[in-house]
Amino acid sequence: MIEDPITNATLAPVNVLVVDDHAESRSTLRAILGGPTYRVVEASSGSEALRRLLAEEFAVLLIDVTMPDMSGFELASAIREREKTASVPILFMTGLARDMDLVFQGHRAGTVDYVTTPLSPETVRAKVAVFAQLARQRARIEFQAAQLASASEKESELRLVELRLASERRYRKLADAVPEIIWTARADGYADYFNRRWFEYTGIYTADASERWLSVVHPEDIERIRQGWVVAVRTGEMFEQECRLRRADGTYRWHLCRAIPEKSASEVSWLGTFTDIDDQKRASQLLADFKGTLDAVLDAVLIFDVKTWRISYANEGAALLLGYETDELAKMHASEFMTEYEETRLRELAAKLEHEDKSSVALETICSTKDGREIPVEFSFQLVHIDRGHVVSIARDITARKLAEVEREQLYGEALSAINARDDFLSIASHELRSPLSSLQLLIETLMRAPGDSASRGTDKLGLAARQVEKLSRLISELMDVSRISAGRLHLELEDDVDLGALVRDVVTRFREDAKKAACPVTLEVDETAIGRWDRLRMEQVATNLLTNALKYGAGKPVRVVVRRDREGDSVHLEVRDGGMGIAPEDAERIFERYERTSSAKKHSGLGLGLYILRQIVDAHGGTVHVESEPGKGSTFIVDLPLEAKVQRSGPASQVEPVSGPRSPRGQGVSHSG
Repeated sequence: MIEDPITNATLAPVNVLVVDDHAESRSTLRAILGGPTYRVVEASSGSEALRRLLAEEFAVLLIDVTMPDMSGFELASAIREREKTASVPILFMTGLARDMDLVFQGHRAGTVDYVTTPLSPETVRAKVAVFAQLARQRARIEFQAAQLASASEKESELRLVELRLASERRYRKLADAVPEIIWTARADGYADYFNRRWFEYTGIYTADASERWLSVVHPEDIERIRQGWVVAVRTGEMFEQECRLRRADGTYRWHLCRAIPEKSASEVSWLGTFTDIDDQKRASQLLADFKGTLDAVLDAVLIFDVKTWRISYANEGAALLLGYETDELAKMHASEFMTEYEETRLRELAAKLEHEDKSSVALETICSTKDGREIPVEFSFQLVHIDRGHVVSIARDITARKLAEVEREQLYGEALSAINARDDFLSIASHELRSPLSSLQLLIETLMRAPGDSASRGTDKLGLAARQVEKLSRLISELMDVSRISAGRLHLELEDDVDLGALVRDVVTRFREDAKKAACPVTLEVDETAIGRWDRLRMEQVATNLLTNALKYGAGKPVRVVVRRDREGDSVHLEVRDGGMGIAPEDAERIFERYERTSSAKKHSGLGLGLYILRQIVDAHGGTVHVESEPGKGSTFIVDLPLEAKVQRSGPASQVEPVSGPRSPRGQGVSHSG
């Protein structure tokens, strides 16, 4: 309990009635006003509040502006209509901007002040303390008057004056601690007191404030304020006006000026406040401009209450999307058109939005329109911490996009089917062509080896036929390799101790006649330690492709072939340099793609598959291949291979796997670049 320092009497806690339909808000106020000073009584509705007021007296009421069954200003009007409760001070609780119009209506109905949400504990305590002190002062005076009634009239008056002076000093000290401007006036309207905040804001000393307070009002507002104050003093009704007050630095800020009459048995006095509403005014204007902008947006914009998921705003775009009028959409629940989101899923969505890392969420769902259609809609939700929290969403009809996705998937499937059909055809055709070609090749070789004059007479023609058959066989081998790569069936048969130098030397020896015909002297430099674990036939295929390329495009120029092991000893390099036409820088990567050839190479026959297959083989071994070249200065193809081949994925759709079992020395074929 608290002891009155003046009367030494024990003071009971001051009754404060909190009216709010949200239990968490009531709990917050109970925590802010907790302690021996106040007795907080809660009411969850306007009707419950009226019953509480009939049962007991309260020093101040804190009322939420927006309640479902009875709004704050409706409750305030009902309280003012009852003689017993007409003078009870009322503080409204509201957001920064959106409920300002409702607040002003409440003040016209008789409220005294307001506090903004989210609640500031210091502001709430300061404002409640003023009215609690007034209630205690009135109770104290009444108590003291009753005690002094038995004393002599002179002693009673003297003691009452002393008590009033002490109460006034205590009240003014309390008023000086409040962050708002507080003032009082006599019955005739003459301002007789301004608190410290007045001086801090205006720079006018309190001694001069009574005569000069209108001088800080904006010139455009002075006459309106003066006339309104005169009418309030004459009628005894509450005064409320908005005006701009000049700060000490010369700038003006909007304030809400309110004054309520305090009637006692002998006189009438006024208690007034100036509340800074400049930020709220700007926010209100900004919100009005923002809504005007949203109304012009073609996309659907919906604003939901994060607690209830009911629509508080919908623009014309939302009306067009869902088929409702904007006033029909107002207060609709999200689940009424978001058919896949019932109450539980909406609460989960709100929880994601309230998480600090998930302040925005995008999703796709199905929405039902007023005419019963179901359309796919993309939502983007953003949590905005205004008032009790709102969710701003932008919604777009994605029907056209979904149809395009289906069409794209269908086209992609058709393309894959066509590619598979092509690869299947290449595989089947290559196999079917290889069988008769193999038989024809064997027959030609048999004829060329036959004794007698008839064989010698046809040797040249048979040799030409054999070379053409071999060329066709190589082309078919290339097509088969491409088919294997595309189908993921390019197999490696890795062997230990493969001597790359000896292998390349064999290839150079085999192409000695071809080099002589191309007038290309071939020099070979071999490191005898270039021994590793590779697929022997595929390495032969790599060396063959590089050498035939050099002889084809560097005819008449020397060719240099180098096999060496690097200094670290963990990889081997194969280089083939020709003195041919060279390759432009922009073509250096393109020539390793399927069916790609340089413009200068198109006069030579070929399919443009040799280098593509070469790179797939090298990649499959975990190695790399590249070309160093300049137009007119020849080309150097460089292959780097790890000593221990590592099975890799080769090509966009192929998978390299080691295989077992016997294999024909030419089973995979030897392909050349085109």
